Amino acid sequence: MLNSGCSARVVTVSPGPLIRVEGQPVSIRCDVNDYEGPSEQDFEWEMSRDAKGPTIKMVSTFDSSFSDPSLSKRVASGDISVVRLQDNEAELKIAEVKSQDSGFYLCRTTSTDSVISGNYEAQVQLK
Repeated sequence: MLNSGCSARVVTVSPGPLIRVEGQPVSIRCDVNDYEGPSEQDFEWEMSRDAKGPTIKMVSTFDSSFSDPSLSKRVASGDISVVRLQDNEAELKIAEVKSQDSGFYLCRTTSTDSVISGNYEAQVQLK
């Protein structure tokens, strides 16, 4: 691979699979590196029951109406939330994980790059 001096966006999440007991808290970190644009990046979290299945919108750092209606009570109560840790890092928090939370969690960043390069999302499994 040739290095042209250009960087490529890299999105990473906590390594998995993550294994949690029902009723316990879970936190999944997501960060982005080697990007262009503003230092503060935005994050969206989605989940699906299986790796390639349809996703349910959970929470976003920039859109308060992002969440799927099926999760609105849990988001409003703070059971599901997103916390910005740094300009390029956010954390999905579930205060009390439920059995139906088992699945694949996808962290996505919006593009602020002049050229699309690298990955804009990363996924981890929660059991």
